[in-house]
Amino acid sequence: MLKSLELDAHIQAVYTALLQQPAWGVEDIAKHTGLSDEDVRSTLDRLTELSLLHVPTDETGRLVPVSPEVALAPALHRMEAELDARRAKLAQDRLALSTLTSAYSTLALHGGDSGIEHLVGVDAVRVRLMELAQRAKAEVCTFAPGGALSAAALEASRPLDEQNLSRGIRMRTVYLDSVRNDTATVGYADWLASVGGETRTVPALPMRMIVCDQRVAILPLNTEDSRQGAFLIRYPSIVTALTELFNTVWAGAAQLGTPPEAANGEAPSHRELALLGMLVSGLTDEGVARKMGVSLRTVRRNMAELMKRLDSQSRFQAGAEAVRRGWL
Repeated sequence: MLKSLELDAHIQAVYTALLQQPAWGVEDIAKHTGLSDEDVRSTLDRLTELSLLHVPTDETGRLVPVSPEVALAPALHRMEAELDARRAKLAQDRLALSTLTSAYSTLALHGGDSGIEHLVGVDAVRVRLMELAQRAKAEVCTFAPGGALSAAALEASRPLDEQNLSRGIRMRTVYLDSVRNDTATVGYADWLASVGGETRTVPALPMRMIVCDQRVAILPLNTEDSRQGAFLIRYPSIVTALTELFNTVWAGAAQLGTPPEAANGEAPSHRELALLGMLVSGLTDEGVARKMGVSLRTVRRNMAELMKRLDSQSRFQAGAEAVRRGWL
């Protein structure tokens, strides 16, 4: 292990004092240098270890200063040789790193296709997400459906988020409205906002999605089961479309930390419009619950409230009334 000789100011001061006055004792050196007696004694011990002082063998008891070149030159030569060897090893490691990076970029990173890469399994997705976040240069945009994350997962995300924001990366995340009931997620959003991050919510999201620098996107292989893996997409036309999708959803989303839009008068809320849209598209209550990240009971309660507001006795009648009012 390469180690410095640690020739600090105390060593220089005490050694110089003994060169000037070889007969000085501990108290004299302390008075001259301004050091304590204890510091002088420990420094004398260190000078002896370095062979800069010769331990007396005669009756004088004086410590004799030794030439620094004679005492320390061999040690410095050994350190230089070790440093040269470490530099040579470092150069070899850099060359190996370059070779491995080239192979990774050619084979693993692109998977034989410069436009789409198939990431198999959760671990492969996590590794690639970490790489993309660290390589981001301008912005990371995320759709995060599925409800609130655990406090442990949010805490694990904090270091990387903080690192990216400190690099000037803009981070925008859209959650479901249901996370507003989760204390940990709201607290994390407050912290994220304090360091420059942006978080909003919507009633429903189409899928989990991440777009990085408007040049690469990650989409799940199966929107119902993210454990199956994901596609990493680099085709500019597809990434542009996904970026526009994100911006459209973002523009209509509510900032996390502010109350959801209230349903005043005739104007429907974002949640009501999303609920009606999913029902008209043919989704079951179970499908709506998955999309909105809420329980089946919540969906049915929201639907009952919506039907009451529309003064309807059935869902069909509610849909017709929503069309009549211009909501759909």
